[in-house]
This record gives sequence, structure tokens and C-alpha cells, in this order.
Amino acid sequence: MNLKFRHKVLLSACGVVVLAFALFTLYNDYLQRNTIRQNIESSVQQAGALTASSVQNWMSGRILMLENLAQDIAQQGIGEHVAGLVEQPSYTQNFLFTYLGQADGVFTQRPFVELPEGFDPRKRPWYGEAATAGGTVLTPPYQGTVGGLMMSIVTPVKAKASGELLGVAGADLSLDTLVRLINSVDFGGIGHAFLADRNGQVIVSPDQDQVMKNLKDIYPDAALKVEPGMQDVTLNGQDRIISFAPVQGLPSAQWYIGLSIDKDKAYAGLSQFRTSAIIAMLIAVAAIAGLLGLLIPVLMRPLTTMGRAMQDIAEGEGDLTRRLA
Repeated sequence: MNLKFRHKVLLSACGVVVLAFALFTLYNDYLQRNTIRQNIESSVQQAGALTASSVQNWMSGRILMLENLAQDIAQQGIGEHVAGLVEQPSYTQNFLFTYLGQADGVFTQRPFVELPEGFDPRKRPWYGEAATAGGTVLTPPYQGTVGGLMMSIVTPVKAKASGELLGVAGADLSLDTLVRLINSVDFGGIGHAFLADRNGQVIVSPDQDQVMKNLKDIYPDAALKVEPGMQDVTLNGQDRIISFAPVQGLPSAQWYIGLSIDKDKAYAGLSQFRTSAIIAMLIAVAAIAGLLGLLIPVLMRPLTTMGRAMQDIAEGEGDLTRRLA
């Protein structure tokens, strides 16, 4: 199809406008994407560090309480007063159960629960772990018989003078407060927090289907590593960004606060910019086309007049003495 000269000029101008807007959009898209990525990284680092610090402070307080109990028992020695130490309100109000397994096999627990005949605390895994470690040990979290997620804190009790092992003090701790603390993090409505150990087992998550599962099973197609830094994964067809922050200062446990962010929501501002750029480009093209549509006939009028005169001359009817303006 042969286009008139004016149409070629109009299409060329519109093409230049489209190209300019496209280059501008691509450049700004690149800049905004990097800016959003940096803002997300900074925000998740701050949120992760703050949540990890809260978890550390909460756990450290309970660990310190149990270690104080072990020190009191070591200071006063094993005797009839042990039950009075174990059942102090400061322990019974903060722990589900507080107990002492003595080196001679005697077991004292508060609140009191009837135990199977022949129960020997020295044969329990927690006793051996604390005795072998020589310090405080946190057991992996588990679903308790009383309901809810719980874990045990155990620490050895040693004689002040000789360092002889007198027994192991322990406490069963409900993690309900920890669950509420972590589940309250919504990261501005675009994500949530969860708690995992160094092996990738999820301990706390607002998604109950993920609790006590491994990240390898939750994200089978992603080589997800439990380490600081942002990682891109896909869950149920949805792109997400995962970041981890370590919980420092916990004995025998390496926990990480994970932040899972909806990538589409995080980059929603970028999509809005693209839409605005396309609308602006269409408006500019329409304005340029309308303006040139009015100007081109005016600018082309002398050429049109000359063209008609040349056509008259070619047909032999032109007046060669007439001057063209």
C-alpha cells in the first residue's frame, strides 16, 4: 500500500514518540526494580533482626530462670527442700512443668503428675544430653500431650565444691507466646514471618500446614538455604522472596527467623509505573498525531500548489510565463 508523504511523516513522528517512551520506560523500570529490591532487602533485614532479638530475649529470660533454679539447688544441696525450690511460683507460672532428676534416680516434678512405676530420669534423653553437654540444652520443639507446641530446657546441677553431677534440672515450656509473637509479623500485609532451625525444619508458622515440616518439602523445586540473604522461590505457582535472620545466643540451638514475602505485592509499584507509562505514551501519540494532522496540510500547501503547476506543464496546458508564489 502506497502511503502519501504526509502519512509517512505522521507515522515517523509517532514511531519516534513510541521509541522514546519505550526507552524511558525500560530505563526507569530498571532503576525502580533495583530500588525496590534494595528497599525490600533493607526492610527484611531490619524486621528479621528485630523479631530475632525479641525471640532471643524471650527465650533467654526462661533459660536464665532455669539456670537460677539449678544454682539454688547446687548452693543448698540435695535434700528435702528440693520440692520447695522446684515449686516456686516464678517457675510454675512460666513453665508447664519444672523438675529435677537426681543422680540417684529420684525425680521431683511440679505440678505433681503420677508417673509410671520404675520411672528413672537418668534413662531419659534430656538427662543424658545435659549431663554430656555440661551446660544448658534446648530440646527440639515438639507437640506436647497437653496441647500446643512446647520444648524443654535442661541444665546440669553440679556441687559447688567438687563439681560432682548432682542431677539435671529441667522445665517444659509452652511456645504459645513465641507463636503469637512471630505470627503477629505481617510485614505491611505483603508477607509473614516463621521460625526454622538450621536444618530447615519449620518450628512456627502462621500456615499450620508448614509447621514441623522441612523447607525442602515445602519448596521442593528451590535450592533454599537457611542463611542470611534474599532468595527467590515459588510456592503453589506464586513467586515469593525468602530471607533469614539468625537468632543469636541460644545454647545448643540454631534458630532462624524467616520472612516470606509475596513478590507480586512487593513489586506492585513497578507494575503501576508500567501501566502509567503506557497510558502516557498512548496520550502522547494521540496528541502528536492530532497536532501533526492539523499542521502538515498547512506546511504542505506550497508543495501542493507547485505540484499542481508541474502537472499542468506536463500536460501541455501550463502557462510558463506565470510566476508561482
